Amino acid sequence: MESGDGTAPAVLFRLLGPVQLQAGAERITFSGNQGAVLAALLLHADRVVSTQRLAEAVWDRPWHSASASRVRTLISEVRRACAALGADVIHTQRPGYVLKPAAATTDLSCFNSQAALAREAVTAGRYEEALGHYDDALSWWQGAPLGGIRSSFAQARADWLEGLRLDALEERLSVLLALGRNTDVVTEARVLAGEAPLRERLHGHLMEALHESGRRSEALEVYRQFRNRTVEELGLEPTNEIRQVQQRILRSDEIRQAQQRILRSDPPPRQRPDAHRTSLPVPVQLPAPPASFTSRERELSELDRHLTSGTDDVGVAVISGPGGIGKTWLALHWAHRHRDRYPDGQLYANLRGFDDIQEPVQPATVLRHFLGALGVPPEIIPADQEAQAALYRSVLAERRLLIVLDNARDSAQVTPLIPGRPGCAVLVTSRNRLVSLNATHSAGLLEVGAFTDEEARRLLSRHFGPETMAADPASVAVLLEHSGGLPLALGVLAARAVAQPGFPLAVLAQELLDPATRLDALQTGDPGAGLRAVFASSYAALHQPAARLFLLLGTVPGPEIGLPAASALAGLPPAETRTHLSTLETANLVRQLTPGRYRMHDLVRLYAAERAEADLPADVRQQALIRLVEAYTAMAFTTDRALFPHRPSITVAPWEGNLPEPEDTATAMTWFETELPCLLAAQLLASGLGLDTAAWQLAWSTNSFLLRRSYNRERLDSWKIALASARRLDDPHTTAVVLWHTGYAHAAAGDHEAAIHHLDQALALFENLRDRSRLAQVHHTLGWVWSSHGQLRHGLGHAQAALLLQREAGDPIWEANALSALGWIHLQLGDHSAASSACEQALALFRRHQDRGGEAATLDSLGMLALREGEHARALEYYGQSADLRKGTGNAYQGADTLVGLGDAHRALGNEPEARAAWSEALDLYGSQHRLAEVERVKEKLSRIPWSTAADLP
Repeated sequence: MESGDGTAPAVLFRLLGPVQLQAGAERITFSGNQGAVLAALLLHADRVVSTQRLAEAVWDRPWHSASASRVRTLISEVRRACAALGADVIHTQRPGYVLKPAAATTDLSCFNSQAALAREAVTAGRYEEALGHYDDALSWWQGAPLGGIRSSFAQARADWLEGLRLDALEERLSVLLALGRNTDVVTEARVLAGEAPLRERLHGHLMEALHESGRRSEALEVYRQFRNRTVEELGLEPTNEIRQVQQRILRSDEIRQAQQRILRSDPPPRQRPDAHRTSLPVPVQLPAPPASFTSRERELSELDRHLTSGTDDVGVAVISGPGGIGKTWLALHWAHRHRDRYPDGQLYANLRGFDDIQEPVQPATVLRHFLGALGVPPEIIPADQEAQAALYRSVLAERRLLIVLDNARDSAQVTPLIPGRPGCAVLVTSRNRLVSLNATHSAGLLEVGAFTDEEARRLLSRHFGPETMAADPASVAVLLEHSGGLPLALGVLAARAVAQPGFPLAVLAQELLDPATRLDALQTGDPGAGLRAVFASSYAALHQPAARLFLLLGTVPGPEIGLPAASALAGLPPAETRTHLSTLETANLVRQLTPGRYRMHDLVRLYAAERAEADLPADVRQQALIRLVEAYTAMAFTTDRALFPHRPSITVAPWEGNLPEPEDTATAMTWFETELPCLLAAQLLASGLGLDTAAWQLAWSTNSFLLRRSYNRERLDSWKIALASARRLDDPHTTAVVLWHTGYAHAAAGDHEAAIHHLDQALALFENLRDRSRLAQVHHTLGWVWSSHGQLRHGLGHAQAALLLQREAGDPIWEANALSALGWIHLQLGDHSAASSACEQALALFRRHQDRGGEAATLDSLGMLALREGEHARALEYYGQSADLRKGTGNAYQGADTLVGLGDAHRALGNEPEARAAWSEALDLYGSQHRLAEVERVKEKLSRIPWSTAADLP
């Protein structure tokens, strides 16, 4: 067997039968819980599947706290099995896992590829070729899909997969009918009808084949039995399609037209006297289909659903998306594929809704054009638009046409052009979403997005050819990355390459790499045909306030923006800003990813930035960015207080906006996770604008989150920017604070010498400033840094100094921190009595003042102490409490260490499955934190526990 591109896959995952991994002649079968978790990842390949969803897919029960460790155990087992055949494809990515096939593929993708080739061949009338592709597609099936997995998730997905197989089998029968192989259809359809007794289309094929073979009574008996079955089992009458097959047989009508249908869901045209058919012209106005159309199978299926559902309504579908996304290509491809459904013709009009030269076409103009094409003499067409629309609806009342309305501005342009009775279909494209058509005409709304990398690569390959693609993969990668998945951009690049065959792809790639020339690279030389012209026409259609916000969004660093930040940028109240963002969203110039969060396509943002520089005064742009930085600084500071309420505060400039304080730690962590790319970009922006106070305060406010998530590289980079800003401010106290945190960040990143260098400078500055509280905190950090580096006595001296200074300052939380650190160092030195005393004092203070982070750290130390003293049950209790607290506060860095201790306690008690679960979870965390030494240490622990699927947890 071959995959869709004609090559045998080196590593193959199988879903269409038992869940298996195959590499050459070797196979591994996954069943039970392992099979369920692998199937869930394979069915969502290249997409993150949360730990919660995986747990629910495996065990058919609501999520609970123990599920995470069980999922991690399963993932570790599946990874190990896959690695044995060279498939390192499962990766940890918050909030769960992602399977990235890389060099591997799935039998499902091979099946889909061959089925797509078959459908393309059917569309072109190449039935023998189509039959071969269908046979290749169906050869990938090796039994019941997801065999050996019993969960509800697996059963639902297996039913869906089985539906795909039956669809392909029915389509194959359509091809056999078109080839006149009626005997084969009868034989195969009878077998399939036994498997799927309620598949209507299958029974229709059987009836057609029997009738064509001269077995009219048998064909009618198939219908009678099928109708009885659907009425008895479903309480439903058969749909109009199979009833029409029955009626044609009763009238002994010819069914060859049905045999030659292109589309698998194509119902036969309604029968009318030939005189009526020939008395009216049949317009064929569709422009030529796109020559290089590829992908969009999901969108084509959605259009099938909206326009060929056989309901009693006029089928209306709206394809929306930004300029250059390929809406017209998609509409024309679908229209040509389905044109035989509409024997009375196809009407087409470019409504020029976003033409920057001509005004949008009025409905009256289109109506006159359509009526003329339908044979209505010009002299009897009314002048009034309403009367024209009434005549148009009357002419179409008994006809079956496809109407394509391209590039509509709004619903008002479209509504008069919609027929009044079923039989016709209307396909609309627009950069606006035209939601009101859903309310008034039940229109299907299909929003088209950018191509995936694979889809974009497929389109480029059609233009360039596989040899060119293979000759310079580095340049191809640049073209794919910076064309943003826009079909128009890819088409422009292909046109330029064809027009300049002597130019290597590297020349185009170099132009795309530079943001200053990227839009130039996406021009063909025709000013009206490039991306700038497309974006310009969308921009020109905006009213002034929305246009101003569009330009300001182009100046924003970071990949996306939330409503509060956008409001600050615009200098407008949130409600007004939301209105303008909604306008931009309707125009497909921004996307709302989740409620209140917005993103621009990279190329749209580049155009907006270009126009902002030309159209907005420099001081307007600068003031907007200053407001944005101030907003991010204030929001980060407010949210950080929920993570570390006992942290010594700083003074942040007031902000007029409103951000409620987070309800709890989890809410604060989620906010930081969402906003982090924007906050880091805002800090760079602040530094570039000379807003040095904001630059170091952003580092301060993000520090707790970065520490808990162990984003060590981002944390260090942030403090380096802060240090440069602090030194420009020439404020010794600020410089000392930043030096302290920079040293701490260096230590977390593993650079001991740099850590000591910065911390010693901070210590000297605080001594000169006589700031004993901060001095204590630096001693505290130095105690940890020296101890972590193996210099326990040196660390002990700093910890004792920190405790004395904190007791003088009278701060109970920081006194507890000092005691906890002191207890940990005593424990490493083997002084268990001193360790116990210090930790118990610290624990009491932390609990009294409700500091959960400090409580977790101290419980971890007490767990280690109990383990070393042989009190394994007590150690398990301490570690369990610490692990729960660290998960609750989102402290993944130290949480990984606690999980190792928890596993040690379980192993000491003989609980090997639980030990393996805890260590596996720690291994995942260490891997994501790039803590390689810890990874090896935990792997060694895991190797001492025999691996067996029998230990699989429920």
